[in-house]
Amino acid sequence: MELIMDFCREYGYWGMCFISFLSGSILPFSSDVLLVFFLGVGLNPLHLLISSTVGNTLGGMTCYFLGGFIKKGWFTRFFRVKGEKAERANAYIEKYGYWAAFFSFMAVIGEAIVIMLGNMRVCWWKVFLVMILGKILRYLIIILSFEGVATAVA
Repeated sequence: MELIMDFCREYGYWGMCFISFLSGSILPFSSDVLLVFFLGVGLNPLHLLISSTVGNTLGGMTCYFLGGFIKKGWFTRFFRVKGEKAERANAYIEKYGYWAAFFSFMAVIGEAIVIMLGNMRVCWWKVFLVMILGKILRYLIIILSFEGVATAVA
């Protein structure tokens, strides 16, 4: 626990941005819990909101551009999605288009959505804007929840 707190103090906002980038990319990593640690060491919540959103969005856009380089058959094999599930996922992306990027903050499925958006060549800047909206909302809820708990405990 002390090791995590030392990391948060030493690397601050850049550390949060980097952790959020890893979390937003294809790596199975969660930045939510570490955001609470960063808040716990007394870093500015607004600056943490910005750094975590920037990092996570850049990680998500990495997945988007990765999706543009892979073949559709490879995507279904990599995520082990077959048959009817693959068709439903494809239909979902076709139906909602770039709005699906809002849910890119979700663990595992969020990366898959963004990779599919890239694979289907959905307009990148629309994906980017909607993705930012979803990620800001996610981190804002975490920060406000932490602030509420911290106030109630104090």
